[in-house]
Amino acid sequence: MNYKESFLERINREMSVFNYEQSLRFPGEDTLTIDLHCHDKNSNEPDEIIGRMLNIPETWLPPEELIETLKNHSCDTFTVTNHNNARSCYELQDKGYDILTGAEFSCTVPDYNAKIHVLAYGFNPAQEEKLYKARHDIYRFQRYALDNNIPTIWAHPLYHYEEKEALSLEFFDKMSLIFERFEVINGQRDTWQNLLVKQWVESMGSNTLEKYEKKFGIKSADYCRNPYRRAMYGGSDSHMGIFTGLTGTRLYVKKLKDRLKNESRSSLALQALLDGDSAPFGGYNNTEKMTVSFLDYFCQIVINMKDPGLLRLLLHKGDTKDKLLSFMVINGFAELQRHKLTVNFLTLFHQCLKGDTPGLAKKLMVPKDYREIFNEAVSMADVRNKTPEKMASAFDSSIEKIHKSLFDLMFSRLEAKLKKLDLEGGLSIKSAEEFISTLELPGHVRKLLESKGKVRKNGITSINAPDFLDGLTFPFLASTVIAAANYTSSRVMYKSRPMLNAFSEKLDDLKLPKKMLWMTDTFEDGNGVSMSLRHMLNEIQERNLPVDLLVCSDTVKPEDHLVVVKPAAVFIPSFYREQPIRIPNVIDVHNQFREGEYDRILCSTEGPMGMLAVYLKHAYSVPAYFYVHTDWIAFARTAMNFSDPALNRLRRILRGFYRSFDGVLVLNKEQKKWFSGPDMEFKKTEVKLTSHWVDEKFRKTGAVKSDIFGIGNEKPVMLYVGRISDEKGIFDLPYVYERVKEEFPDIRLVIAGKGPEEERLKEQLPDAKFLGWVEHNTLPDVYSAADLLIMPSRFDTFGNVIVEAFACGCPVVSYSTKGPRDIIENEKSGYLVNTKEKMAECVISHLKKGKEMTAMKDAALARAGEFTADSIIGKLLRDTELL
Repeated sequence: MNYKESFLERINREMSVFNYEQSLRFPGEDTLTIDLHCHDKNSNEPDEIIGRMLNIPETWLPPEELIETLKNHSCDTFTVTNHNNARSCYELQDKGYDILTGAEFSCTVPDYNAKIHVLAYGFNPAQEEKLYKARHDIYRFQRYALDNNIPTIWAHPLYHYEEKEALSLEFFDKMSLIFERFEVINGQRDTWQNLLVKQWVESMGSNTLEKYEKKFGIKSADYCRNPYRRAMYGGSDSHMGIFTGLTGTRLYVKKLKDRLKNESRSSLALQALLDGDSAPFGGYNNTEKMTVSFLDYFCQIVINMKDPGLLRLLLHKGDTKDKLLSFMVINGFAELQRHKLTVNFLTLFHQCLKGDTPGLAKKLMVPKDYREIFNEAVSMADVRNKTPEKMASAFDSSIEKIHKSLFDLMFSRLEAKLKKLDLEGGLSIKSAEEFISTLELPGHVRKLLESKGKVRKNGITSINAPDFLDGLTFPFLASTVIAAANYTSSRVMYKSRPMLNAFSEKLDDLKLPKKMLWMTDTFEDGNGVSMSLRHMLNEIQERNLPVDLLVCSDTVKPEDHLVVVKPAAVFIPSFYREQPIRIPNVIDVHNQFREGEYDRILCSTEGPMGMLAVYLKHAYSVPAYFYVHTDWIAFARTAMNFSDPALNRLRRILRGFYRSFDGVLVLNKEQKKWFSGPDMEFKKTEVKLTSHWVDEKFRKTGAVKSDIFGIGNEKPVMLYVGRISDEKGIFDLPYVYERVKEEFPDIRLVIAGKGPEEERLKEQLPDAKFLGWVEHNTLPDVYSAADLLIMPSRFDTFGNVIVEAFACGCPVVSYSTKGPRDIIENEKSGYLVNTKEKMAECVISHLKKGKEMTAMKDAALARAGEFTADSIIGKLLRDTELL
């Protein structure tokens, strides 16, 4: 078997080679090691509007602690590059430290309305003031820096702030003329993004730059000391101080040892920056470092945050969405601060990330349930102190283990509480309509948490919330903080993914492979949907398509193109016990998406997997589509007997959910019209029509009634195939059967399938033949031996059994509903009716045709031939833009 290198393996290999090549550029004894991009507590005004509204600094790290960490991580030359100020540099210089003055300026590119970050070094306070004023025009900023011998570096060139529209690639062409130094390894950016920058900088030859000079009418010499030379640099971009110094730059200084006798390291570093003699190092990262940094940041917010005040939020710049999000964040962290155990845990976590090991007394006080979590946190302090170069991977592993422990603990306790509540009669919701009608949260969560179990008019709660939440609050809050750090790191890392994809196209290299994750809850449910998914998986495997299915199950085994995550919990709703709700660990799914290198999502269930699909869509900035298998409105109306108010509420919930996706795939024309109409408000181009095909084993066989059903071959047979449940319309069968028997006394009704209403149906059809569950391989014989398939369901979105029957030459009579209406050619390959009376009459009419039935069987076979895997899969790949 030939091994194929994955994209992630490729970029890690290329980064390793690049680091090795850079390490050989200069003699070690003639290099200064410096982290050119790091922050401390004087980075107190975030670029992000939310941070400014909340009045939260980017870090609380003291300058001296930053310098100590840099020394511990093998740096010998130092700078601090806080946002828009060099206060820390001046403070440290006043205390006797040899510090290269630096800052990271937020600059505006006026002709593109873009915000970029520019690192600048070696300026004095008066020059800093000039740079600060000039930063609103990058051209003016760069000219001033050049005139005053202030070297500048474009920090993380592929990550920008507050641009209103996607930047054109022309923007980068122009910027390549005004910068001569580029940060190609940023410790907080992923390997892919860093390599793209590296490849781009390497492509900037003199011919290319001269071409851009003609195109834009500007001269690189007006902004750059060496107009046709481009240099590469690295920096950790660390705010919390954890990974400071692990990414940086080696600066070449000829005869360094001799020059250090008379010159400072900072002055030598400044000259090396001006000359462009540099070699970056570090940069192996996906989201691990950023996740750790955000987790530590959230911990410190809980420890340090003060209420910014409502007036500050209301009067601050920012749109309504920003203010609403800020208000939610304030209340979320306020709830965290109210819970002492959670605050203690997050404080411990922060201390361990700093390398501070808790004392013996604290270890002895840890409750048994939390000991494993505590020990894992302590292990992170050991890693930081002993092997800092392994921190990213070790911390990532520990955080995952801690989250799993918290998540499992939360759901084991929740399961026990729900069972106890059920036994005590506390779970009063007995129907789906009641659940939908009472699905609500109060305007502020504190009201819910303080509820003592009084029944409210709006039905928000009827349980004693404090008692119920006792023991759940800590694992819920702590695991939520970890999940939020994972989400935020991915969101920040990949928010510009469309632009990165376009950039890789521009370079014609490092193109992220197209690969889709198909998420579903119903793979093992034994119904038509699960059978269609099985067919799809078989074709994906055979064709080796860039698609994997992800399911949550304790029983399904992983296969090629089938990824299985274990459920953290399984709940059986009292109002629909046939459908268990399996809840996976969000971090498991998050990691599967990252490690699987997926760049789009298709989801086909509205449960936990549906919510996780929306989570992944926003976390990784990827397109997400929804495959609509079930018409829940029709199901709720016909099978659940929802009232009109409950149906309207369900419709609004579904609209909010479906509108979270970029498009939907539907199985019939009526649904296509509904989704693009006022109820769902999708654009017509966002709604794609798809269908199912049947396995090749479904074809007409020579099976006869006597062998398959044990009845005479001369007797007519009506067949029902499907789940024996009320929503399938099975209780129309007794009327149809009795009416047809009036005309054909020897007619036999054969029922293939199982379900909750089997015994009740047997009572009403004592002389029908019940086959029970029929194996898939046997069904073609069952269809082939029957004269007609009866389909009494009124809400099927497609109707797999119709195509199965057609493929075996068995005509179908069905209600004229949205799915069957798109498949059956009325009175050619089958019949479409509106009532059970008409259904019975069609069966009678059909059986009276005698030999003329052959033509309809042939038409059914021909119609089945139009539903092929090739055409359906090809369209699916085009609709999801995999082709």
